[in-house]
Amino acid sequence: MIKIKKHLSLKPLIAAFKKIIGQSYRDNRRKNSVDYNVVDTVLSVLACMFYKAGSLLRYQRVLEKKIHRNNLKSQFGVDTIPSDNQIRSIIASTKPEQYAPIFKHCHNALQRAKYLKKFSFLNKYLVAIDATQYFESNTIHCPACLTQTMRNGTISYSHKALQPIICHPDQKQILPMMPEPIENTDGQTKQDCEINAAKRLMPKLREQHSQMNFIWLADSLYATAPFIQGILDKGEDYVFRVKKGDHRSLFSHLETANYNSYRTVSNKHTIAYRWYENVPLNDSTNISTTVIQAFAIKEQKDGSKSSTRIGVWITTLDVNENTIVSITTAARARWKVENQCFNLLKNYGYELGHNWGHVNGESFIFYIIIMLAFFFHQIFELTDQLYQLCRKICVTYKGLWDDLLGLLKFMVFPSWEAMLLYCIKHNGGDPPQIVYE
Repeated sequence: MIKIKKHLSLKPLIAAFKKIIGQSYRDNRRKNSVDYNVVDTVLSVLACMFYKAGSLLRYQRVLEKKIHRNNLKSQFGVDTIPSDNQIRSIIASTKPEQYAPIFKHCHNALQRAKYLKKFSFLNKYLVAIDATQYFESNTIHCPACLTQTMRNGTISYSHKALQPIICHPDQKQILPMMPEPIENTDGQTKQDCEINAAKRLMPKLREQHSQMNFIWLADSLYATAPFIQGILDKGEDYVFRVKKGDHRSLFSHLETANYNSYRTVSNKHTIAYRWYENVPLNDSTNISTTVIQAFAIKEQKDGSKSSTRIGVWITTLDVNENTIVSITTAARARWKVENQCFNLLKNYGYELGHNWGHVNGESFIFYIIIMLAFFFHQIFELTDQLYQLCRKICVTYKGLWDDLLGLLKFMVFPSWEAMLLYCIKHNGGDPPQIVYE
């Protein structure tokens, strides 16, 4: 028997999505000229991203025509499947801020089911932030595009987003939060950047998750006095990677400063740690920080030893022999935003870099919906035993989604769980009984 958290299964997640979009959107179109409503359109796009299939709607139209039923209706609550040529304009009519409550709802549902506890670190939450480019072209562009003049004189147009995630070094899954667009605001002079986007994003996240205490994880770009002061003013903590090229004064100070040391030894390797307290961030500020260095020590065949620096970080956290290993491990969890988020979205069927729409400002909305579909998958990876069993039986992640999409094209299932049970049986497994709790 398999237990499924009823508030974290697909049906209630879709119901919350539908309710939030329906309540926040005011349709100003003339009623006699409206063929497809906004909620049906957004849910249809979500279904395409969820099943990683841009052609999904076509197959569901065929099913609807043949048997008067389809999976968009049974699994996503779509009453009328929109036409492809109207989707982009309808999606563009929604606003990014309408989707923020959906991210919050997912986090709240995880908290109620006590899964969010798994991500607690020192009674706080590690929030890694990083930017990604999800559109680039030398010809297609819009007023919000970022621009860069290349060496050959051509102009590159792009869209980027700043993506925050909640992560934990011991958790494979990551929990996306509402992203912030990095885009021009007037199309000509105000070239946006990652750090400005972060200054807009962080107050929004604090408001959306007012009961959570954050430890910010980021790269060397963020390790500046103004940015750090903004974190200190809110009583929050940070662990930032630093590089010598960006922080010459800080690294120069380390050459003569006293430090504490600690090392761990295992069969595979030895890790040596150093930490320096009250180190000036730079020569032009009174901000001091704790600096951590970690080295991997390897013994050669001739008995000599060599060391490789793993990284250097600055932090406000209390560093001592009891915390140095866990803090350094947490600092290195920052890579999850790249490897466990962006890499999956770009290389495992989500097609993040595809030009889903670029005419009326809909590009970032598609990015958000892809991120929400990915968030649902992360929730199932973390909480859904039936999904976990189905993935195990299908052996590979790609094999699982290939099977699910194949079934979805030619059969209609009353629910997500019914399709997973069929997939398990189809692959030679024994479908279990399920109980919602």
